[in-house]
Amino acid sequence: MITPRFEVRQDEANVYVTIHAPHVRAQSIEFDVDVDQLKFFASPYYLRLTFPGKVTESEESSAKYDATSGEILVTLSKQTPGEEFANLDLLTSLLATRREKDIAGYSEGTALRQPIIEEIGNTNSSSNIGAGFDNDVDIDAALQQAYTDEDFDWELPQNPISAETEALLVGTAKYGFDGQYSGYLIHVHTTANEINEVADPENMTSEARHRGRISCEDEKFDREYYIDNYINDDDIQPLIQHISRFASALHCHKRDHSDETTGVSAAAAADILTQQLQKTQIVEDQHIASEDVDSCVKFTDAEKKQMMSLPRKTHLVSNKMAVYLGLVDILFAYLLELRINVGEFNVESTWAIGAVSSTLSNLEQFSSLRSTAVACYRRGLAYPLYRNWELCEKTFEDVRAVCSLGCRAILKIFLELKRLFDEHDIYYIYSKLYFDDYCIWLQTSASERIIQSLARKLHRLEIDKDEVGWNLDEYEDLALMTSESDVDEHSDNEILTHAVDTQHLNQQAPDASTEADTSTPKQPIIQIIGNASDSIEGGDNSEENPASSLRLPTNKTGKVGQGKKPLIEILE
Repeated sequence: MITPRFEVRQDEANVYVTIHAPHVRAQSIEFDVDVDQLKFFASPYYLRLTFPGKVTESEESSAKYDATSGEILVTLSKQTPGEEFANLDLLTSLLATRREKDIAGYSEGTALRQPIIEEIGNTNSSSNIGAGFDNDVDIDAALQQAYTDEDFDWELPQNPISAETEALLVGTAKYGFDGQYSGYLIHVHTTANEINEVADPENMTSEARHRGRISCEDEKFDREYYIDNYINDDDIQPLIQHISRFASALHCHKRDHSDETTGVSAAAAADILTQQLQKTQIVEDQHIASEDVDSCVKFTDAEKKQMMSLPRKTHLVSNKMAVYLGLVDILFAYLLELRINVGEFNVESTWAIGAVSSTLSNLEQFSSLRSTAVACYRRGLAYPLYRNWELCEKTFEDVRAVCSLGCRAILKIFLELKRLFDEHDIYYIYSKLYFDDYCIWLQTSASERIIQSLARKLHRLEIDKDEVGWNLDEYEDLALMTSESDVDEHSDNEILTHAVDTQHLNQQAPDASTEADTSTPKQPIIQIIGNASDSIEGGDNSEENPASSLRLPTNKTGKVGQGKKPLIEILE
């Protein structure tokens, strides 16, 4: 059966479903409404939608078929008029079955379901009573509170499993989204995969992969490259000053997000945000184009088709911290490449994103937000075309802006990443390992409140240059000293050249007395007065030679230029 393309919208009383099913016979169309589900069948199409709330058939319910466009408009009444159905634009969540939604656990705006597997202990155990455990405590509710509290501690230490224990538990290494995969990278070294830096992906533990990443970054970092980008930043400064569409969208959202979006759904808020952005003026009287606005919060037809083509699966995430931190790492790599190319991508962008991301290149699973940020800075200074600290800081501002815009903005980015990697002959494997799962998880289980908490934490996070471990301050001081020395030499050469040109012009226009005295031989314009190894003192040469001469400016040590005696003297 074919799942048709569809769209869902709502008002206070009804839900409207537009189904694109061309070339069907009207008399063969069948519908079934069951509490919170709508089932549609018309050979060869089949569609089952599970809504966040209950719907019913009433006098206002209807179904209209337009044979010209091949679209069927279905109108269903809400059982509770005025109820707001959340996330109607997240198509994967609508396609999920009731059981799949139960397995997925809670999502934003829904109640926490009971887990499939529950550990039941001995309620009469004296050890439990002695320890003061309360058998009436709702553990699941406590877990939900921990992961939705806006003050959730993103720096909570996660003790990684030891290499020995991990080797005993699993015969091969686990990697990918939430460490759910193995066997996909057995032959990675026989392909031209230039993203992968793991020596033995199928057998190396997470701790070994972490050590290997640090070693690769230390080897890749080029201090001369960094110093050159620090001094010669004419091409980099425009990239730093560039205002991304995400930052502009967040600016408009904060300014105008007041009573208009209070009490409305996320999808409706996205529509309001789009309207606000289209009429808002940005820096230097530049208006955001409507396509840029839509690209932040609204899904295109191609993206909707992508969401419908995603595999049907549920996630029992075991390490939520690593999954959320993986978002930060991948977003940084994507947004850095986007900023370097001023909002565009090129043929090398897929590799560049994969190389900068520790999650993709080294199958890293992070345990704290600070360690994630440090890894982003290290790779941002070792791999891209431009390696600049301010550029990395600006990119982290973009990451914060995207997280502040919410799950939809993140989902749109991951759909684009999936498209980029799917189209590559070698790197498509990372879609299987990460992007497919992230695109499904962002629609079904990701918490909007946790994403907002992450954005606030990123806003307060500050990374020092010492934390990357490469003595960046020393290299920058060295760069400044070298730059000042070059400027002094350049200034000296300009003064010398100007003096030579001036004296040459004076010789070309002699006075009358000079022309009358033709018997006196002319004095040379330029005279060699010494070699470079001789020292020069304040005014010794002018005492030895009565002719006035040009004195080059001295440096802080009292020596000329680099402490050498000038070889050329200009004579009147």
